[in-house]
Amino acid sequence: MEKGEELGGNFRIASYPTGKGQLSEAIRALIVKCQKAGVDLRCGVEADEALLRALSPDAVILATGSTPLVLPIPGLDTCGYVTAQAMLEGRAPVGRKVLVVGGGMVGCEAAEYLAERGHEVAIAEMKDVIAADVTPENRRYMFANFEEHHVLLRPSAKVGRFYSDGVDYTLADGAVGSLRGYDSVVLAMGSRSNAALKEAVERIAPQVFVIGEAAKAPGNAVLATGDALEAALKI
Repeated sequence: MEKGEELGGNFRIASYPTGKGQLSEAIRALIVKCQKAGVDLRCGVEADEALLRALSPDAVILATGSTPLVLPIPGLDTCGYVTAQAMLEGRAPVGRKVLVVGGGMVGCEAAEYLAERGHEVAIAEMKDVIAADVTPENRRYMFANFEEHHVLLRPSAKVGRFYSDGVDYTLADGAVGSLRGYDSVVLAMGSRSNAALKEAVERIAPQVFVIGEAAKAPGNAVLATGDALEAALKI
């Protein structure tokens, strides 16, 4: 059961940024294997306790992924931000000038995606290194792309307040600054595991497995599919 209209979750969204289109081939291959194996694929169906109880499953694998991390920073709840995931999926349009808050892999790939499409982009990152979780070989090409498209990079910038057109921040040395005048703010500050159904499922099924980012976020496709295989082998 998948609550969205398409299978793939964050794995599918990960195929949208620059240089990662081939991931969609892996997703399609997995879907075709499921179809050939006779798996009952139900999209647009959100699982809840009543529905799961009606199915009387012997085992449940929770692969409910993660949700974007939204921290209690002043102004964030009213600034009209969009998440990087929503932007990449085309569910949330952005303006010409875009500030990406969060300079890990997700934020950097979102910035790269936007810059290549003609947007004026800046990245604000709390850590002193931008794209610290990107592999060195990919990081080299990413930063060359940033330079080519004049992406403004602001590391060591701890955001203290959000506005509809940007943020105020404090640098590691205590200096304060602002990035304002943007049409859109894209949020990429991390993710939080979503295993909300775990307790309900444990009342229903003898065997319950929580895998992928539902177990630990952020994750990646290798860890998630490894968790999936281990869970399947234990049933």
